[in-house]
Amino acid sequence: MPKTYKTDIIGYKFDELHESIQQCIYEHDYENFVDQVDFNELEEAFRKEFIADYGADAVQVIYDVSYSQGSGACCTAELDVDTVLRKLSLPDEWASTLNEIKSGKLTIDSINVIRCGAANFYCHEKTCRVEIEYTYDDVVDRCDVSKIVDLEEMLNDEIRELLCDFHKQLEDYFEEATSFEAYCDHHDEEVIYTETGKIVDSVFIENAHVIEGYQLSLGFDEAPKFWRGSTSS
Repeated sequence: MPKTYKTDIIGYKFDELHESIQQCIYEHDYENFVDQVDFNELEEAFRKEFIADYGADAVQVIYDVSYSQGSGACCTAELDVDTVLRKLSLPDEWASTLNEIKSGKLTIDSINVIRCGAANFYCHEKTCRVEIEYTYDDVVDRCDVSKIVDLEEMLNDEIRELLCDFHKQLEDYFEEATSFEAYCDHHDEEVIYTETGKIVDSVFIENAHVIEGYQLSLGFDEAPKFWRGSTSS
């Protein structure tokens, strides 16, 4: 004779669980949760700022917020020579170099941001550097040409500082987006849990008869005073 088995399942939404259980679920689901973090908006903002400041083209941004060795942010790009030279027109220290360029004695052919080394698995700001290609005639003093090296170093420091600021923004956003508070705010309301935090298979509750209500946990110390009297023999 077939038998019918019935069981009662007390289901909880995430925000109805005890905080300690919520923390356990968050920690168990952490790796899956962090994979959903989207940095596209921050990356696009950095890219637009970089293009505006340097007339950059072919910009590739690389970053890692894993807090591991070598994590950080770097980039590659082709900088616009005229845009960079306009930035140099403000400090007096570059006046002699600009004069050599204007006179045609010194020609800057290209300014690029490149990765350091043929293969680099790190991506912090010091894994990229500025490389300037230039030509000069025999009249140019070697001291003037050394200014090109100084210019590379100046641009290195400037761009690496931007990359450090960008990586700090990524880290701050990552911390906020993967916090316990963020997990609670964005948790799937359709998921039902047992009191201990196990997910109830939707098959069991798909066509179930649902009784609304709450199961209250009431410890002895929390009970009303008239419940706590000792029994008389």
